[in-house]
Amino acid sequence: MQIHNVKGTGVMSTRTYVEEKHNDQFESWINSLPKKSNDIYTNVINSTNWYNLEDAYLLPMKLIAQSFFDGNEELAALDMGKYSAEHGLKGVYKVFLMKASPQTLMKASKRIISIYHDNVEVNIDNVKKKSFVLSCTRITTNNKLFDFRTIGWCMKALELTNCKNVIFENVKAKNPEMFAFKLSWD
Repeated sequence: MQIHNVKGTGVMSTRTYVEEKHNDQFESWINSLPKKSNDIYTNVINSTNWYNLEDAYLLPMKLIAQSFFDGNEELAALDMGKYSAEHGLKGVYKVFLMKASPQTLMKASKRIISIYHDNVEVNIDNVKKKSFVLSCTRITTNNKLFDFRTIGWCMKALELTNCKNVIFENVKAKNPEMFAFKLSWD
């Protein structure tokens, strides 16, 4: 499996997520991180630098799930993805969100996801009026934290374009090296 990296903005989003949503336990979470992860999170995070995905993203998310979600990685990653979309899609993106159709937004998100994670391919298929299927490179077989964080991000992004009752359903990917999910809304 190929080595993947995450842009500093993704790392910053993870740290900010814990600082804002679990502030009283932030120091405890930082101290629980393995040395490489701790070194990343206790130093200045450059938004344009690339960081090792395992140390900067997956291990910290796993500890977020253990610390704040009773080990439920799916719930933790969905919540982090939603938080990331809500806080990342501001400023210039806010005007875009007000005018964009859900399908246009997801085409843009295809670029956004691949800009912030290297060696990741994103495809959007079966586009319908109130649904589509997104498939994305599976970056690890050890857990599905990246998968569910991506799903959470897409769900919140759709909600920001006024889609109501957004749900996801896992579907079989055409490519075995990818995961896929269908998003639909009312």
